[in-house]
Amino acid sequence: MTKGKRPNPMKEFLDKFFDLCKEDQQELPPHKMAEALRDYAERFDG
Repeated sequence: MTKGKRPNPMKEFLDKFFDLCKEDQQELPPHKMAEALRDYAERFDG
């Protein structure tokens, strides 16, 4: 019995993230999105 290859968790996360933010990516400059992600990371590390 062969096991199927497990998808790369980081790639899967990023694909879902970019799908979720697709509309916002067209309206927000990349540096603003990066700023929001840095703020999130700081809160997450808390």
